[in-house]
Amino acid sequence: FAPLNLVLNRYNGTFPSTFLDTGLQCNITSAAPVAPSSNESTFNLLPQGQLGITEMQLLGQTLHLGNNATGSGPGADINMLNGTVVNGGNATDGEGWADVLGRELANRYLTSAFCSWRATGGSIDGLVPRISDQALNATNSVNNTGNMFEKLSSLDVDSAGRGGEYTVQAGFGWTNGVVLWVYGNVLVTPECPVLEGETGASGDGSDTDAAYPSKGPFWVGLAFVVASVLTVNV
Repeated sequence: FAPLNLVLNRYNGTFPSTFLDTGLQCNITSAAPVAPSSNESTFNLLPQGQLGITEMQLLGQTLHLGNNATGSGPGADINMLNGTVVNGGNATDGEGWADVLGRELANRYLTSAFCSWRATGGSIDGLVPRISDQALNATNSVNNTGNMFEKLSSLDVDSAGRGGEYTVQAGFGWTNGVVLWVYGNVLVTPECPVLEGETGASGDGSDTDAAYPSKGPFWVGLAFVVASVLTVNV
């Protein structure tokens, strides 16, 4: 489970099948549907040779304005928080390591599914407002109503997977229902990155103005899955 811990702490998105950036299906930029001491990185927790590549061969996490995070050491784990990770849910007393990884992965996966759907025009009346056409223009989604993608990105929570032998498909919404069924009690409201051209946002990388008043995160997620299943074309 050490590779899963590395991904959740180091990358913004969900878990890939491989760590190679080959341009083929299911690699680190096309993820199909998981704490070190202060002077270590999560890579140091991996059994030697488990990934078959060195830490410096891992794909770098892209930051704002196209820069990459540092490629090695504790500074590479940019998503690490106290007892959890960014978009990984809330830590609770008495959690075992398996529960922690399950909670973090479930929240990160649903965040990736939700934010990529919202970034392509997804909305729910009275619950999830549609973002502006100016912002949707950045994803070529002005006339779209939201996509649930077959594959997601380990690097971006608001993007489909990319690369491979065929164009990433819009579909497979049932997988998000399974996440809600298994982990609904530990899900929290996703924080999506601010799209270029999006107004009223904080500018710190999370959309703090995308509030969901009077609705808990489980019901936000459930409404999102239902809306997506009803609108998806497969």
